Amino acid sequence: MSFGPATPVYLQSSATLIRWRVFETETGERHFAGYCTESGHGRVTSAITSFDLQTGIGISSSGRAYQLRGKSQFDDDADYVWVLWSLYNRVEWSKDVSHEYRALDVGEP
Repeated sequence: MSFGPATPVYLQSSATLIRWRVFETETGERHFAGYCTESGHGRVTSAITSFDLQTGIGISSSGRAYQLRGKSQFDDDADYVWVLWSLYNRVEWSKDVSHEYRALDVGEP
């Protein structure tokens, strides 16, 4: 499994995450961490700048739109990337705030 930047936004303006969670860091930033169906890998997003609970679409600071699908739940690949991302970005602590987004839990696609 590799760890590196996602495809540039100008080449992929949107992505779908399944088995996703939302983490808040000590700085107050929130990030999606989930399994990206387009790449087939775990992904951690840049900071979430907006989120529509009705559509399940969030925009990250990179400008990419993320469609959340299915239930908020653990994914091995996403957790692995979250741990590496947190170490790389010197995150001192984080908490899972996925419960705030659970109105979306509609089952797996």
